[in-house]
Amino acid sequence: MMRRVFSATVVAAGTVIGLQAALWSSTVLAQSNSRIYRSPGSSRQTAQPSGSGGRVGQQAPLALEGYCPVSIAVQRKWVRGDPAYWSVYDGHTYLFATPEAKATFDADPARYVPALGGECVVTFVKTGRRVAGQIRYAAIHEGRLFLFASDEAQQMFLAEPARYAKADLAYGGYCVVCQVGMGKAVPGKPEIAVVHKGLRYLFASEDQRRQFLANPSRYEVKASVPGVAVPGSGSRTPPAGSSSKPTAGSESKAR
Repeated sequence: MMRRVFSATVVAAGTVIGLQAALWSSTVLAQSNSRIYRSPGSSRQTAQPSGSGGRVGQQAPLALEGYCPVSIAVQRKWVRGDPAYWSVYDGHTYLFATPEAKATFDADPARYVPALGGECVVTFVKTGRRVAGQIRYAAIHEGRLFLFASDEAQQMFLAEPARYAKADLAYGGYCVVCQVGMGKAVPGKPEIAVVHKGLRYLFASEDQRRQFLANPSRYEVKASVPGVAVPGSGSRTPPAGSSSKPTAGSESKAR
């Protein structure tokens, strides 16, 4: 059951949602630890970013229509990013409201990017297709931002978040580097993560994360649909010795 919690007015110039009014509303789904956020309007941000410590962001598509992912995650506010502060992660350009927000993102980007790279997890689970979500249909669940392709998909997620929330979890949350390199099924740690092509990889240690980043094609899940866990060429088998076979989108506790 959903209940209205509050409406907050954004008063600082330049941080209003969209380019207009100052009303921001939130609805909480008390039973699933999910929050739903609607942004009034969905006009595309066309300004190109210009400067982020030497990175070339102009060639990467703009994420979240230019809204600051750190403001969304930390303040629960839709705040327009400043084109002066940007970073590129997993093939997308993110804008930030302040240099501090950019530094926060750069320290742990996997924590702030939307699930499945901003694509709709409901569509992915139900059809295997990668379809872009929209900021007008957004929800926060367990601290993560989810975007959906439609209001119907959003409502399906809110009604049954456990079915969809881990659809982007590669290899069921197990450390793929441990499996490929040592043949061991080792649960990854949620705080040691990389988002690669929209999928979230967890690792047993920082060393495994560095190995993945040095050669992601060796380890990446090649499947385009949830439920397939084989990394690399597809010839290797998933980890054995676990009662819960690790798959992309598994409900593994090692989230």
